[in-house]
Amino acid sequence: MDWTRLKAVVIESDDWGLCAWVPDEDAYQALAGTPAWRSAPGRRYGRSTLESAVDVTRLNETLLGVRGGDGFPPVWQANTVMAAPDYERLAAPDFEAEPFPVVALPDLPSRWQRPGLWGAFEAAIAAGSWWPELHGLHHIPVSAWLDALRAGEPDALLAHQHQSMVCTRVEASGEYDSSEPDDLRRANLERAFDSFTAAFGRQPLSLCAPDYRWDDLLEREAERRDVILQGKAEQSGSGSAWSRWFQPPRGLATEGGRFYMPARIPFEPRGDAGGAGRLGAEVVHRKVLDAWKRGEPAIISSHRLNYAHLDEEWSEEGRAALTDLLGRLASDQAIFLIDAEVRELTLRGWSARPVGENGTLVRVYSDTAASIMLEAPERATGVSMGKGRGSDKAPKLTGGVLLAELGRGEYLLEWGFS
Repeated sequence: MDWTRLKAVVIESDDWGLCAWVPDEDAYQALAGTPAWRSAPGRRYGRSTLESAVDVTRLNETLLGVRGGDGFPPVWQANTVMAAPDYERLAAPDFEAEPFPVVALPDLPSRWQRPGLWGAFEAAIAAGSWWPELHGLHHIPVSAWLDALRAGEPDALLAHQHQSMVCTRVEASGEYDSSEPDDLRRANLERAFDSFTAAFGRQPLSLCAPDYRWDDLLEREAERRDVILQGKAEQSGSGSAWSRWFQPPRGLATEGGRFYMPARIPFEPRGDAGGAGRLGAEVVHRKVLDAWKRGEPAIISSHRLNYAHLDEEWSEEGRAALTDLLGRLASDQAIFLIDAEVRELTLRGWSARPVGENGTLVRVYSDTAASIMLEAPERATGVSMGKGRGSDKAPKLTGGVLLAELGRGEYLLEWGFS
């Protein structure tokens, strides 16, 4: 792939669906004096909260107000946490429950209720601008958290009372950190995949490990499931062989069946709409241009923190900063992709991504025509070519499989159902 010519951008955004740091202002006031909230991460994240339906809708409106060089809106790869602790079942003083009790999306713990949130997710997905991927089961190093609760550590107990799992022990580890038992990590991953499939009707294609903490166990599991691991250049934590022995990959990298994305460019306005900050639109835009010059797709990381907050003005400033960045990228004729599209384009020169219930966006960026073979959605009886650039040749659907010869361009296939 000639990535310099393509000007591709991927936006990876962590923490959607995560019931942290606090459910409401009362919880923040109660927990602000504890060690985790006084730490550097706590000062940044302390008033961040689970997104509301309004947060998702307004962010989606921001995305839909922009068009890339291919005529399609940016796609927001929302790395999603699939569950939260079931605080009512995980009760003091023993905190005993087996298996670890969770409330899985679209349900939420009692103090974290967000009316209309799931409907807002569904509307954004249907619009083609919101693409969920996996960010773990619950974002918690379970054994470390339960040890803290059972030992009666004050910060863990107080946070639990306010339906928050954030405490010193939790912040020092991660859901897939090697300090957690192997069997527990495997079980968490299995439950996360099952929850994701139940919620979104498909398997995840990409995984961002919470807190960027993992070891080769997770890499082997991801490879076995044919899932892309995000954030390799940011990998940390005990058991990180890569961080001990190797330099982070530059550009796209493969190792056996493993596929690594380039290092991410952090876009974290944190309540500041001004573009000139160290993590603001101006600097990020310059780094995107540098990535293109190196022949790489530009991978932008932007946490939920910027768009879901107890302070609504903070969220507004985050969306304004995003509008600034997207406008700059649209002027450059950027094309917005997800991780899986980058991998498919790299390996075979064309990609396919479902859009809404009845569409599939096919991209062909090889220099010669590509032979496309796609399994049609269940019960599809026909297909037509919608908006896009490229050949006008009609694809054919035979026996549930689409076959087409398509030249360079983008094609929105629209499925018909009987």
